[in-house]
Amino acid sequence: MRSSIVFFALFFFATILSAQSGPNAEEQYNSYFKKADEQLGKYEFEESIKSCREALKYKPNDHLVRAMICLDYYEIAEKLDVKKSDEKQWKLDIYAKMVGIAEEGMKAAPDKGECYFMRGLANARMSTTKGILSSLFSAKQIEQDWLVAVSRHSDYVTPNGENLEASANIALGVYYRLCPSFFLLKWTFGISGDLDKAVQYCKKAIELDPTRIEIVKEYGVALITRGLDNDNKKDIEAGKELLQKVSTLPLRLRTDKIDIEHSKMLLNDLSLCPGYSRDEEQEISEEAFKKGQK
Repeated sequence: MRSSIVFFALFFFATILSAQSGPNAEEQYNSYFKKADEQLGKYEFEESIKSCREALKYKPNDHLVRAMICLDYYEIAEKLDVKKSDEKQWKLDIYAKMVGIAEEGMKAAPDKGECYFMRGLANARMSTTKGILSSLFSAKQIEQDWLVAVSRHSDYVTPNGENLEASANIALGVYYRLCPSFFLLKWTFGISGDLDKAVQYCKKAIELDPTRIEIVKEYGVALITRGLDNDNKKDIEAGKELLQKVSTLPLRLRTDKIDIEHSKMLLNDLSLCPGYSRDEEQEISEEAFKKGQK
């Protein structure tokens, strides 16, 4: 009898020691986060989402995991063809899901910028998928989200080296370049383009990530656009130098080869710069606005 008691006592303490030496919640979270991060880098987006969901079981209020889920969903949605009605609706549903996940992350970490950037990105892609008028109605909220994102530090950098803080800055740079400054848009929707701001935010982006092809290209486009608008040869030449630099930079993202070709195209015809958009977004021009009103 006594030996049985000793045996169960030893078994009990061995079980406790085993539990204490096993992976704790932080270790489990780190393991799944790392796995999800690696899967994102390998373009295994569905698998990455599953790993993110597992990570959230151990750290339910984590904003970084939610930002990663948004990136996974964004990449999935971008592959869908907007010209096919079923895929277009699927895209819109994914972007709506991104908004909800980003807002969960914003509540969990209101002092961090990642999820503000992701909500702005989701709304931007949702509005351009829907069309010109939706873009106009959504533009102010998108601008506000990205302004918050650039004012608050972001910790996350993707496995392929995409700094989300830099991404938020380049998004604003493109926004201020493409959004025109005629009074009717500002009066009706509260939005207005600003080429000085476009250059300013592109410059901030390149300071954060100086070798990312997309950023170097967009900075060049912003400078050329401002130079054409103000007849400033210094801006134009500086922008051309940046576009020429693009082809010398290392490939890091799947869109880099497209950006290299587009940089060559823009150098051959600088007049394309003011309305240029790699994502084939509809230009919010005064002419387009008037057509949409009819």
